[in-house]
Amino acid sequence: MNCGLIHVGRNGQTQGGGGNMLSPANRIIVRRSLAIGDSLCATVVADRLNRLGFEVVWQTHPALHCVIRRHPTIADVQPPGGFTDVDLDGAYETDPLRRIKHFHQMFFERANAQLSRYGVQLGEARNCRPRISMPHCDKQAARVRWEQYPRPWIGVVPRSETYNVRQVHDGTWQAAAAKIPGTKFWIARHPAPAGFVDLHASHFDHVVLWLSILDLLLTVDTGPMHVAAALGTPVLVMSQSSSPELHLGDQDDWVSVSPPLDCLNCQVNVCPKNAQMPPCQNIDPDLIASWAVAKLRPLTHTGVSAVVCIYQPDPGTLRHCLENLLPQVDEIVVSAEGRSRIPDNRLEHPKIKYVRKGLAGIGYGRNCNFGVRHSTHRFLLLINDDVFLEPDAVQKMKDVCGPNVGVVSNLLRYPEGTIYHCGKVRSPGIRGWGHVNHRQMHPFFTEPVEQENTCGCCILVRREAFYQIGGFDEDYFLFAEDDDFCLRMRRAGWKIMFTPHSSGTHMEHQSVNKIGDLAQSLQKANTIFDRKWGAYLTANLNTIPGTFDY
Repeated sequence: MNCGLIHVGRNGQTQGGGGNMLSPANRIIVRRSLAIGDSLCATVVADRLNRLGFEVVWQTHPALHCVIRRHPTIADVQPPGGFTDVDLDGAYETDPLRRIKHFHQMFFERANAQLSRYGVQLGEARNCRPRISMPHCDKQAARVRWEQYPRPWIGVVPRSETYNVRQVHDGTWQAAAAKIPGTKFWIARHPAPAGFVDLHASHFDHVVLWLSILDLLLTVDTGPMHVAAALGTPVLVMSQSSSPELHLGDQDDWVSVSPPLDCLNCQVNVCPKNAQMPPCQNIDPDLIASWAVAKLRPLTHTGVSAVVCIYQPDPGTLRHCLENLLPQVDEIVVSAEGRSRIPDNRLEHPKIKYVRKGLAGIGYGRNCNFGVRHSTHRFLLLINDDVFLEPDAVQKMKDVCGPNVGVVSNLLRYPEGTIYHCGKVRSPGIRGWGHVNHRQMHPFFTEPVEQENTCGCCILVRREAFYQIGGFDEDYFLFAEDDDFCLRMRRAGWKIMFTPHSSGTHMEHQSVNKIGDLAQSLQKANTIFDRKWGAYLTANLNTIPGTFDY
């Protein structure tokens, strides 16, 4: 789809070429001509350049301007042509490893190669999260027009208008929609089947607005998938000839479903098995419906998904943790990174699912973001595998999680009974936080209290808040990611609470001790944290809790 014609292919001609000198006034001109999803995905280059202090002008097809002009870090959007500092056209189309590389990585590699002549490097492709925004007044006006339709509001983009390896039969969508509550909106050029509200999509400006107010988008891999994720709308995407794992990131709320084939992510646009009716079009409508219902659950239910990140866990410790969680939560996601060992005698239960990130050495925050993405409830209990909760501990944390609360932590003790933490505090004149009542017997706080920061080994997080801030910062490998998480949560307007009424036992460092050089990991984490929050701590040295108007 594009702004005027609904679809733009990837084979359009581009004009102009690279130059040999940086654009004037600290300005960098970047080109990615086609298509909507590709150009939007490539804007992570603009985000990183902006963070480095550059103003970015983006060259793209005029039909894409209605999307890219909504990007917060792009100063100007122009048609392709003339001088450009960074040309991203062909970045992934010509990459021999495009079946295994993420789009963000390929765009970063191409940009770094061209920026090297200026002495500029973007670093690694982490925290890449394309964002666009829609004015609140426009969204509110659109909601008023849709008030006649029962919620939840579900959008369906049934096909790519360019490639049949990114299409699903209308009958499949119709069968799935019959089992999904709410109003189903048809976002396509061809007429809607029965059971849908046909939005008669003709201009992509309208599509962007609709995507911004949906409760959920069901889609194939096409431009609206990227736009919805960039707007913060939850997405259920069909994985077919191109894997959404290589396009979207774990800091957005999406999940994919696929047919039971061994030829997925073939990266071809004409199916070699059946050019007219590719087998990847045949996705079980019941699978689509069941995941759609799950993705809509946070709107109507106050359930809790526990997310347990593991790295070479002790089987008995992990089992004990999960057994304590089972009666208290609605779902448990055990998230393993590429080198993690999932015990052979793992605890099996309908509430428990084990997921594995394909990458190794990603660290706690990235592993947690991946696990959360596979969860389905309004509240997230992010808990280490060596924490054992007392009965009703989760409910007592929920009791404190009011409408403006983003994070709740609880009282944890060592196995012998002394306190691990009663929250965190920062004393005047001190640039860091300490665990309250560490190694003592009696907690200082006897009632729930708001704090500036808290320990992240067992926290209840509101899902809405988690995705508003993009989850954990993926620059951290280990240590300080919870401090960063809490400060970003507070900067976004959410409260951090501690409750002594909920408690548990923490073994401490059961997985950390297996990772390697802890001193080096801690030093690296502190360096990253100081770079990002040093100004905050300096400005708030004697202001507790700190403010963000420095």
